[in-house]
Amino acid sequence: MESRALLAFIISIAILIGYQYLFEPAPQYAPVSQEQPASGEAGPATQPGGAPQELGSQPPVEADVPAPLALGAAPSAAEDRPAANFSEPERTIEVENGLYRVQLTSWGGRLKVFELKDYRLSLDDGSPLLDMVKSGGALPLGLFWVDSEGRVMSDASVVYALERVAGGASAGRKIVRLRGTGPNGETLVKELAFTDGSYLIDYTVRVGSDAAIPVGVGWTREVDPTKSAHFGTAEGPVVFIDGELEAENAGSFDDKERNSYRGAITWAGYADHYFLAAYLPSTSHDLEFAASREGTLGVARLWAGNVEGDLAMRLFVGPKSIKLLDSIGSDLDAAVDLGWFAIVARPLLEVMLVAGRVTGNYGWAILLLTVAIKLVLYPVNRRQAEAMKGMQKIQPELKKIQEKYKDDREKLNTEMMELYRRHKVNPLSGCLPMLLQIPVFIGLYNALLQAIELRHAPFIGWINDLSQPDRLGSLAIPFVSPPGIPVLTLLMGASMVLQQRMMPAAGDPMQQRMMMLMPVVFTVMFINFPSGLVIYWFANNVLSIAQQYVTNRRS
Repeated sequence: MESRALLAFIISIAILIGYQYLFEPAPQYAPVSQEQPASGEAGPATQPGGAPQELGSQPPVEADVPAPLALGAAPSAAEDRPAANFSEPERTIEVENGLYRVQLTSWGGRLKVFELKDYRLSLDDGSPLLDMVKSGGALPLGLFWVDSEGRVMSDASVVYALERVAGGASAGRKIVRLRGTGPNGETLVKELAFTDGSYLIDYTVRVGSDAAIPVGVGWTREVDPTKSAHFGTAEGPVVFIDGELEAENAGSFDDKERNSYRGAITWAGYADHYFLAAYLPSTSHDLEFAASREGTLGVARLWAGNVEGDLAMRLFVGPKSIKLLDSIGSDLDAAVDLGWFAIVARPLLEVMLVAGRVTGNYGWAILLLTVAIKLVLYPVNRRQAEAMKGMQKIQPELKKIQEKYKDDREKLNTEMMELYRRHKVNPLSGCLPMLLQIPVFIGLYNALLQAIELRHAPFIGWINDLSQPDRLGSLAIPFVSPPGIPVLTLLMGASMVLQQRMMPAAGDPMQQRMMMLMPVVFTVMFINFPSGLVIYWFANNVLSIAQQYVTNRRS
């Protein structure tokens, strides 16, 4: 019986780990509508660097499905691709300030470059600046509208005139205006006002029309559909609607899958693990958000109905720093998804950020936070240790009672309760600290996972990025990715073994075997976890060992 129970326990752990590593999370939201329209033309693409291909006649600008605000469907992602055979040469205009470098193209009036100066693509020497634009043949900042015949139109084939607007509202403010003409003679205007020292851009669009019409803005990005979503690294359309964050991994969408969402939309756009591009409309009503994927393109579109004249909004393009987003307001800080235990994760994250600024190193900040958590939970942890020692002392008597009344369950329970009362032992008191630490651990896990401050943040020695697994060297080990020796994780597993040996032995042999198996399970689970989280768990184990040592000496 015991061997079967142990086998069931091992299989359960294997299923838990296998699900975590092999499967992506399910979608977090329920769409208002979900459609799988028939596949159509993917649309022509540009060559790398924006050079046009010779593909014959200019493609039509009408999308192959009606407007979302009309029939609940999304336009084709092909309309985010600038036309491939513009008759006029491409012109670009650049805007640069202390935070980013932007390049706009006259072909379709799109963003061609949006480099963040404070962030690089990787830790490699000479790594380029992180670019928020990953084209895949399509570029963000598309403009869409519905014409008088109910067709969805796009500015993908429009050649814009680019101009700088002199005399900005204040010093450090740069304004760029794009003017073009739509296929039916519509006057198209995009105006972007960049302010130095801010990731917020004032963005205004106008589609000349005799009547109020639906107008949409988009953000498109190339994604790898095969990319896993482990450790919160999913990327795709995201919207804050009806007071809740709804996010999706674009890689989990089937090709041509399109979802649309209606409600009170505060902001919407496109996000990955650490960065966000979001439109903040001036009103949250009469809006619809459309999310889709076509091929390797993830598409996010925000539609406003009955627009006449200017459609003004703000556009945020930058890091998902919770302090930065919180200062902007409009619930933009919700983009840092701290999960169900956000009420615990948020203060832990705030404390870690303060400690990081004080120490100048987020690894030491995590250690200080671990000590602080341990001190707060010390009273309940001490009570747990004392309860376990008490249970250990009464084990001989408990075994005699269990053997004597093994055929009389009612009498057995009565005698056991009397034994607990006589020795003032509560068998459930050891569970309380564990229950308290579960939300703390999950909250801290999410805080460390989502904190962009840990991205590329070094600690000591071989740990040069707290957001990535620790690796020493490049030795290839099965099931360990990236390659290298996970030194810190192995130390964490060893500390768990030592902690288990110092704790009072449980009377149940099966429970003893399961507890000794836990270090192996946790080591396997943590082997590809971010090193910042492993630091916390290792430090927590070391402090628990010290506490158990003191408890054992007092007994």
